[in-house]
Amino acid sequence: MVAADSAAGTPSTSELRAFLRDGLPEYLVPAVFVELAALPLMRNGKLDRAALPAPEGIRPELAVDYVAARTPTEEVLAEVWARVLGLERVGVTDNFFELGGHSLLATQVVSRLREAFGVELPLSDLFDHPTIDELATLVEARVWEEIEQMSDDEVLRTLEMQFGETGPDEEGRP
Repeated sequence: MVAADSAAGTPSTSELRAFLRDGLPEYLVPAVFVELAALPLMRNGKLDRAALPAPEGIRPELAVDYVAARTPTEEVLAEVWARVLGLERVGVTDNFFELGGHSLLATQVVSRLREAFGVELPLSDLFDHPTIDELATLVEARVWEEIEQMSDDEVLRTLEMQFGETGPDEEGRP
């Protein structure tokens, strides 16, 4: 929440983020800023947290432009991130933590990716690869590692379970 001095004007989201990065660890820098005319206060002068508005489910202003998913893996990752973060859309170059992600939400992402792709990703992978395009490359590599360790029969059974007996269509969908 931001309540700026009206004479000084409200700094941009990029300016606020840069200022806070100078004194805070990255994970403490807010992803979303909501501009208010004044902070809501209780009678005793303390901040009334219950009266603060919730940020809308839109992608926050970031230093990078929105880039749509280009591959099926990126599409799945973007959908998982959007659901977990409560956003309408997530771009492949967006940083998970700049979008409002934190360690608890990261565990949800890792769990959902395990279900979606059938691979184990340590939580540290999301911290080391915080954008969809970086993480998609890692996920695809892990999927291929899993496939390479399977016998031909295991691969066929997995494909049949995933796509049915007819197999995927031309675009890889069941």
